[in-house]
Amino acid sequence: MGSPFPGVDPFLEGQDVWHDFHQTFVITWREFLMRRLPQNYIARVEEHVYLDRGGDEEALQRRVPDVVIEQTADQQGAPREAAGAVTMEPRVLKHIIGDPIREAYIEVVRRGDDSLVAVLELLSPAKKTGSGRGEYLTKRDQLLRQPVHLVEVDMLLRGPRMPFRESLPPGHYFAMVSRAQRRPDCEVYAWTLRDRCPAIPIPLEEPDPDVVMDLQEVFTVTFDRVPFDRLVRYDRPLGISVSDEVQRWVDERARGARA
Repeated sequence: MGSPFPGVDPFLEGQDVWHDFHQTFVITWREFLMRRLPQNYIARVEEHVYLDRGGDEEALQRRVPDVVIEQTADQQGAPREAAGAVTMEPRVLKHIIGDPIREAYIEVVRRGDDSLVAVLELLSPAKKTGSGRGEYLTKRDQLLRQPVHLVEVDMLLRGPRMPFRESLPPGHYFAMVSRAQRRPDCEVYAWTLRDRCPAIPIPLEEPDPDVVMDLQEVFTVTFDRVPFDRLVRYDRPLGISVSDEVQRWVDERARGARA
């Protein structure tokens, strides 16, 4: 059946199907890109690894003390002693052990010397929130200081946006094209739930022209190949807080899908 939405389908995010879609989208994006790149470039899929600690680590640390030691007493109420030293029984606590989250992204490299030309990222909840955001922003800052183009696509309603000195234009979703030779300027494309995803440029090394990538084409092919309409439930709540006007429009599209 396909998605009932003209652009991004918000149910992918609201019903926790995003990680599956993210990985599939990146593979499809790479495939479309390889068909359009000049012969002296290749696109390859690489992987970020983030640790999911199951929530806000700082909040957990506020609740859990660094060290807990209890002094116990024997039946006579006196601490136990060994060779003149007071012994204490430890309290057993549980570690916060992060589960690894693996997320794909794309590198465009020049054939022959494998020099990095551009990095293409589809943002995810792990990149936008929690400890993963800090890790991603650190890697992002490192890239922005190198002669490498950076393309970021944010198809998520939730979570803070990428930091800029000025406010982003109005919109629900964003594509950001940061050309190495034009920094700190960045080209930002904004669209809403009601809009089709835009076509955006993928910059290469000068004097090679940009490769134009139709994000809607990539989205639709990704969605239909699986197909993802079998993984989302349009008869259930969206799962994301949106304005009343947007919610009414989403409900109308969802009803059409159910029909």
